[in-house]
Amino acid sequence: MPDFAWAHTLDTQVALAIAKGATPGLRAFMEGLSAAHGPRGIAVLTAAVAALLIADRQRADALWLLLVVFGGATLNHLLKHTIQRPRPGMEYLGAVATDFSFPSGHAANTTLLYGAMAVLLIRHVRAPGLRALPAAFAGSVVLLVGSSRLVLGAHRFSDVAAGVLLGVLVLAIGEGVRRALQR
Repeated sequence: MPDFAWAHTLDTQVALAIAKGATPGLRAFMEGLSAAHGPRGIAVLTAAVAALLIADRQRADALWLLLVVFGGATLNHLLKHTIQRPRPGMEYLGAVATDFSFPSGHAANTTLLYGAMAVLLIRHVRAPGLRALPAAFAGSVVLLVGSSRLVLGAHRFSDVAAGVLLGVLVLAIGEGVRRALQR
C-alpha cells in the first residue's frame, strides 16, 4: 500500500492556513460561489452553452461539450463511489453533503465546463495575444471554486487537486478524440 503521509501533511497545513484567514464575509461569498457551481448549476450552464452552440449551428461542438462535461462528471461520480473517502469536518457548510470527498465533484465539473468553453473559444480566436484570455478566465474560475470547497471545509486540498486533474485529463482526451475524428 502506498504511503500518502505527505498528502495528509499537505492537506492539514492547507486546512489550518485557510481556517486562520477565512472571515465570515469570505465564507458567505464562497458559499454562493460553491452553490452556483454545484451539480445543478453546472448542468444548467452546460445545457445553456450547448443550446447557444446549437442555435449558432455548431452542433458538433455542442455534442463535444455535452459528452466531455457529462462524461467527465459521470467518471468523477464513479471514482468517488469507488474510493469512498469520507469528507473532512464540514463546520462551515449550511447543508451537510452526504456523498464522498475524493475527487471533488465541484472542482472536476468546473474544470470540465469552463475548460471546455475555453477550448471552444480558443479555436475561434484569431489574434494570438487574445488566445490566452479564455484559458486564464477558466483557470481563475476553477481556482475560485476549488478554493470555495476548502474554505467551506467540504474538501481537503488533495480532493480538489484530484478533481482538477481529472477534469484536465478528460478535457485532453476529449480534445484528442475530437481531433482524431476530424482527420
